Amino acid sequence: MMSHYPLDQGLAEYHDAETYDRENTWSADDDFYLELAREIGGPVLDAGCGTGRLTRAMAGAGLEATGLDVTPEMLQRARDLTGDLDVEWVLGDVRTMQLGRRYRLITMTSHAFQHLLTDEDIDLFLERAREHLLPGGILAFETRNYAAKSWGKSEEPVPWNSFENADGQWVDELLGGRYDPQTWIEHLTFIQVTRDAGQREESTTVLRYVPLEELNARLRAHGFTIVQQYGNWHKGPPGEDQPEIISICRLDG
Repeated sequence: MMSHYPLDQGLAEYHDAETYDRENTWSADDDFYLELAREIGGPVLDAGCGTGRLTRAMAGAGLEATGLDVTPEMLQRARDLTGDLDVEWVLGDVRTMQLGRRYRLITMTSHAFQHLLTDEDIDLFLERAREHLLPGGILAFETRNYAAKSWGKSEEPVPWNSFENADGQWVDELLGGRYDPQTWIEHLTFIQVTRDAGQREESTTVLRYVPLEELNARLRAHGFTIVQQYGNWHKGPPGEDQPEIISICRLDG
């Protein structure tokens, strides 16, 4: 797969930003990163910020915050929800960003790291992160651990989630996945069925699951020291039975 994939490839689920927010509300990962941001301080770059849920919380905590995202619909909703908060919103790609400043902390949350589908994608992002971090700055992000993943392992879409849409109608989601162990890439199919109307919509996304050893080797190759890694949002150690690989990394030099 080409490093710079078209913006509509694997990102269709993000075009309906309001629905995305209804499906994805504040949770333990947001608590984790907000606590980290308060501890480290700003300025903070939230790379792949989506609709800016966490970015706005950082700004509300008094931190200087910038949110960057590649999807115009997500970023427009982020702007619409900003209110009186002082946040800089930037439409851009984490692999090519040139913001002209450095940050004390860069976060990449909500598993956005998994949309970096090739080694070159990851290398480009880590180089841009280096360029945008202050000396000793922190990069924090997470990726799911495929070995412990319990959803999406059936190619045939099966019931996964339900939520209430903007019209007050309940929507049932089905999810199916096809995983290639050679590339660590999973192709996911989402089907949304509106109960009363019987309306059916289908979308796809593509994710990559980088094993812990490979991830750590690549981080070190780009000059990052791994300060801490966790396997869950309660700060337990990583392991084959843990759902996450959460990495807190410091820029050397």
